[in-house]
Amino acid sequence: MYVNRRVIFYPHEAVLEAARRFPTPFFLYSEARLRENCRNFRKAFSTYFPDFKPLFAVKANANPDLLRIVQDEGFGFDCSSTAELFLAHLFDVEGMYTGNYVRREEFEYAIQNTRLILNLDDISALETVRDIGMPEALSLRINPGAHQSTSKLLVKQWSMSGVDAKYGIPFERASDAYSLAQSMGVKHFGIHMMTGSNVLDEDYFYFTTKKLLTIVAEIKQNTGVVIEFLNIGGGFGVPYRPCEHSINLNAVARNVHKAFKEVCARYELQPPRLYAEPGRYISADTGWLVGRVTSTKEGYKKFVGIDASSNDMPRPSIYDAYHHISIMNNARTRERVSVVGSICENNDQFARDRLLPSCASGDIVVIHNCGGHAYAMGHNYNNKLRHAEYLIRDSGKIDEIRKAETIEDLFRGTNLTGY
Repeated sequence: MYVNRRVIFYPHEAVLEAARRFPTPFFLYSEARLRENCRNFRKAFSTYFPDFKPLFAVKANANPDLLRIVQDEGFGFDCSSTAELFLAHLFDVEGMYTGNYVRREEFEYAIQNTRLILNLDDISALETVRDIGMPEALSLRINPGAHQSTSKLLVKQWSMSGVDAKYGIPFERASDAYSLAQSMGVKHFGIHMMTGSNVLDEDYFYFTTKKLLTIVAEIKQNTGVVIEFLNIGGGFGVPYRPCEHSINLNAVARNVHKAFKEVCARYELQPPRLYAEPGRYISADTGWLVGRVTSTKEGYKKFVGIDASSNDMPRPSIYDAYHHISIMNNARTRERVSVVGSICENNDQFARDRLLPSCASGDIVVIHNCGGHAYAMGHNYNNKLRHAEYLIRDSGKIDEIRKAETIEDLFRGTNLTGY
């Protein structure tokens, strides 16, 4: 049976050291893995696109220590909120801001405080931006509509497009949008499309790019507007299950290049500069959520309670997502258990009916693929506190990069005077 070693890997000795030094639960990240992922991504696309510009999707993990590493590896930022814009300003980084249903104040902050290119989600945003001060360079996010494909898998992966998707300008109105932007003084144009998430099919990116370039050709034909840069979005998948294969980045880049060659030749287009905005691919397997078993319960089934909960990493509770789990003990027996937290919701379950080594109180539990969309999606429901983050430096040193939240932090700003 195929086993993906990247899925099941974790830094065994570093986890033991961190669990000895620091109270659980906590997040632990690997600088070495983060740099490796950045370099692999850049190399794959730069082979075919020498001026390729990678952007890191800050929403995946916004810890400043990790962002410094990503920036050091040549990535710009893909931002989608005021707080992420603040980080882009702080780091003085290039990149792109893609908001949707945005307040005027957020546009103002982006325009006045960052070097990011605005990527507008709707035609109506053009008037707001014009009133603030239209930049010379602008991008628009396009909704390509429902995807027509003989592959059911590809249709499913186009989950952020079509009539039910809240994102993007319908492609039928793209020419009108670019014509209006040109009349408002925009001189340099980009285009963006992201239609799926955590895609492991290399062919998907060929179809996405081909569709987007076809829209670029239609815009040029209808308006004369030349698209100078093209962002194929993110969606580069990572395996969560040990039986899943990793996406072949070289094949992805080769497919994107194939789409460029075919469409640009057919419509006599000057190839736009290529952008992409991975988040999960860069960060997911660089981090682990580390906790301990607090108790076991023999109910209608066996439950293993741990000190982490869905407030720490809510993907299983939101999406019923699978995350691999390792138990750090020497148990030879295995049993089918559900691994749960202590929040008063029944979906606070990291694993359901999973075959794992027999557990006892105090055993260390490692939840994999928690470097992206994990801490970033955390919350305080049940008035649970957010936990600390640590980074394994290339030197082997383990540094605290975010302190654990305290009860005082949780109620700061409320009126508790006199209690």
